[in-house]
Amino acid sequence: MNSYAAIESEELQKRRWQIELEFVQCLSNPNYLNFLAQRGFFKDQSFINYLKYLQYWKEPDYAKYLMYPMCLYFLDLLQYEHFRREIVNSQCCKFIDDQAILQWQHYTRKRIKLIENVTAAQQQQQQLQQQQQQANGMEAATGGDSAAPTPNVNGSASTADGQQTSSALQPVQAQPGNPQQQQQQINGLASGANIKLELN
Repeated sequence: MNSYAAIESEELQKRRWQIELEFVQCLSNPNYLNFLAQRGFFKDQSFINYLKYLQYWKEPDYAKYLMYPMCLYFLDLLQYEHFRREIVNSQCCKFIDDQAILQWQHYTRKRIKLIENVTAAQQQQQQLQQQQQQANGMEAATGGDSAAPTPNVNGSASTADGQQTSSALQPVQAQPGNPQQQQQQINGLASGANIKLELN
């Protein structure tokens, strides 16, 4: 019996949730509010208390199930006695209905425009960031090239100002020449040494 009562309670809670969801969304129609006002529902204190109870639909966990979120705006208005009294007037109801229709007609257009503006601003900001990063990378590359000396073919190092600095330790390279001239020089030196030896 207890399990059966628990199952029945869950089913009743689910059905009550569906009924309250449908009723709250009906409040988005000003003509329905006018209908309730003309039949005296807004003068019944128990019904006013029920409207206060329905404010839990404003919480995000419940509001995400609403297909007509404007009903929450009218639910707030129904908490005020002045609005409950004025909605009985058919002209007031027609004015609210016209404004609601205009809002629905232009809501999508305004929403798309807002999204496009935000997207364009984000793209522009990303482009500026990319340009700034590229400029910083070029400055870093240019600074590194000017600071590091580049070696020359002759073994010296050139800096950014065009000056060359010789290596501290650089082996002396022999200058290439004609082999015959070199042999003649060697022979001349040898003969000069012999003459000196004979004179001595």
